[in-house]
Amino acid sequence: MQLDHLVIETRVRSGWSAIDLGITLARRFWLRSVCLYLLLAVPVYLLTRFFSTDWYFLSYVILWWMKPVFERPILFLLSRELFSESTSFKQTVFAFGQWIKPGLFWILTLRRLSFLRSMHAPITLLERPKGKDYGRRTAILGSKVSRPAFWLTMVLFHIEAFMVLGIFVLIALIAPEWVDLSFWLLESEQVRNTYEDLIALFVVASIAPFYVASGFMLYISRRVELEGWDIEMCFRDWMNDKKASNSATAPVANRLRDRI
Repeated sequence: MQLDHLVIETRVRSGWSAIDLGITLARRFWLRSVCLYLLLAVPVYLLTRFFSTDWYFLSYVILWWMKPVFERPILFLLSRELFSESTSFKQTVFAFGQWIKPGLFWILTLRRLSFLRSMHAPITLLERPKGKDYGRRTAILGSKVSRPAFWLTMVLFHIEAFMVLGIFVLIALIAPEWVDLSFWLLESEQVRNTYEDLIALFVVASIAPFYVASGFMLYISRRVELEGWDIEMCFRDWMNDKKASNSATAPVANRLRDRI
């Protein structure tokens, strides 16, 4: 890990400031992140639709449960780009073994329902602690930012739901014969077909980069604070300035020695 290659300013941030930085980071790599998400999600969706034609809701449950897996390549990409390690879409895909294995069983079982999943995901993928070490690490890093991480999950979940509902309402306004709106749900059989399902999937994929990047920045922000990355960078800058000033004054010192 080379701190001097960081593309962000190393300073202590509040949880909300870290989330704001994460949104900015997600915007920079949004298209690539969405494509990575869909690369995994679409095949899984098609398989679930094929094997559960009579239980259409099962496909939604499986896709929702598999979200931590679909978000893995996005986190891998951002963790490399944050340190100026340019990583293409192809390189990320070919690094499949590096980001799919760590903690895969746990993120789909005991850790799946955690409201702090966005901030815990980098710990699982990048640090790979085991057993009690994971509990200690999450407790330390989450001690000050657990509340922002919780609200990040809640807010983006509702944005996701409202966007999906809004698109279907828009379809109902444009072509009312396609959709039959009830008080609670969209009950038309046509809403269950592949096209509407894929619309919902694309909405989820479009929100995922912001969720992953914001959680990742919460994680980075806590490491900056706890490990003194900002202080280390200040010392490095000071030493570089000192070396530069010494090299600039060296010819003058040599001339003075010659005169003496």
